[in-house]
Amino acid sequence: MVKVPKDLQKKKKDVPKRPQPKIARKGEQSLGSRAMRRKMEQQGISMDPIDVNRVIFELADKTMVIEQPEVFLMKQMGQEIYQVMGTAEEKTIGISSVESVQIADSTEKEEITDEELKPEITENDIQLVAAQANVSLKEAEAALKDSNGNIAQAIIFLKNRP
Repeated sequence: MVKVPKDLQKKKKDVPKRPQPKIARKGEQSLGSRAMRRKMEQQGISMDPIDVNRVIFELADKTMVIEQPEVFLMKQMGQEIYQVMGTAEEKTIGISSVESVQIADSTEKEEITDEELKPEITENDIQLVAAQANVSLKEAEAALKDSNGNIAQAIIFLKNRP
């Protein structure tokens, strides 16, 4: 075997190894990586895409509409979980602000007395305050009246009194 002189030997340069940025894959993977799908199958989770044209969420004060969403159905232990991806368009429900101003102007303004603004104190509220603060029902009722029906404030007042 012939020995090659050191000048001619190929040497690796002494460069510190740095983490290289990961190259993003082109295209979309609908269900994630293969390893993720295997783990989900091991845990008894199935995830299937659903062909949907529109998703509508009706809330108390508005409606959200998602056109052409991506929807996946995940089934796990007898429960169904729907995952919805897309851009939502919000639409408010009810009368417009112009109509509400006209209605407010046309109706007579009623005077609200202080008695109508006071909250109603129920027997359950009195019992709750009495039990939490370890006091009698009369003391609990008096504390609730002083705190305008605020249960938490009444309990704190009764516990911190001398």
